[in-house]
Amino acid sequence: MDKLNLKNRFVLPPLDMRMALFDGTVSLNDLEFHRQRSQAVGMDVVGSAFISTEGNTALGSISISRDEDVEGLSKLAKVIQRNHAKAIIQLVHAGRLASPQTIFGKKAFSPSAIAAPWSQLVPQELTRDAIYKIIDQYANALKRAMAAGFDGVEIHGANGFLPQQFLSSNANHRQDQFGGSLANRFRFVKLLIQRLQATVSQFGNQTFVLGYRLSPEEYEDGGLKLGETLQLAQLLEQLGIDYLSLSLRDFMVTPRTFDTQVPIVKLFNAAVDLPIMVAGQINDANKLKQAQELSSLIGIGRPLIKDPNWLTKINSGKSTANGLALTASEIGVAQSVYQGL
Repeated sequence: MDKLNLKNRFVLPPLDMRMALFDGTVSLNDLEFHRQRSQAVGMDVVGSAFISTEGNTALGSISISRDEDVEGLSKLAKVIQRNHAKAIIQLVHAGRLASPQTIFGKKAFSPSAIAAPWSQLVPQELTRDAIYKIIDQYANALKRAMAAGFDGVEIHGANGFLPQQFLSSNANHRQDQFGGSLANRFRFVKLLIQRLQATVSQFGNQTFVLGYRLSPEEYEDGGLKLGETLQLAQLLEQLGIDYLSLSLRDFMVTPRTFDTQVPIVKLFNAAVDLPIMVAGQINDANKLKQAQELSSLIGIGRPLIKDPNWLTKINSGKSTANGLALTASEIGVAQSVYQGL
């Protein structure tokens, strides 16, 4: 796993706990929550830190949008690292899903002026200058994460947030270099990751981790298909991403946009040679064992929210990598998905 030299394969996945102070400052509740839950995991991903106020997901989210945030973020990184866990912070821009309360009733921004399928709030279309400004905001947030002592960042490109809005024909009807063809719709993510990699290199931090979280499919008309996100995963691998995190309701879920019963995580294992994190419904010893057989990184969310000692109590024993082996038919299915769409 190169940079992911972890004490174990368990991860506290990014959780939207909304415990920060009203302005996004790290709270004592944030510190205590992560102090307790980082004890049993090899990596703790602090969820939904907003890179700008106009991209905030919800009240109570942590801010990484200002230089004055570094002091509180530094305390949070240290609390996690004292338990010998990697401290990763997730960078988020919600785009058209920004909370109206956090942006004070202003219009949210998105690649196109199209409301989300479940919303009547029409966002404002981003200008090209505004797009590059947002990439600057991500880079500045990464610098703050480094200054605070975090071991890495994760880009939140899942759950309909801004990077996914650029990828999806459901949200992106642009006619310029950021819209239309799949290559154009990938352009924002490509430029973003290239900029972040250059920023890491600028400061010479060779162990700093850069992860990416994505949703494998969108179920709405015109939404992302599995074949497109598998191609995205391959692009991210070429760009030097250190791990990929799949946002799944169930770690064993099979595709809905392609006819196969092969679990989605196995298709990603066939498409890329990257550590992949799964989570979702891993809530007993048997499912924990299954997840360990399927994936390199195992995200434990709800059980650790309820009980910080859940992993210790479950006493799962040593993990096995046997299930990572792919059959020829599974590899064939994966190839047909991402090459045939």
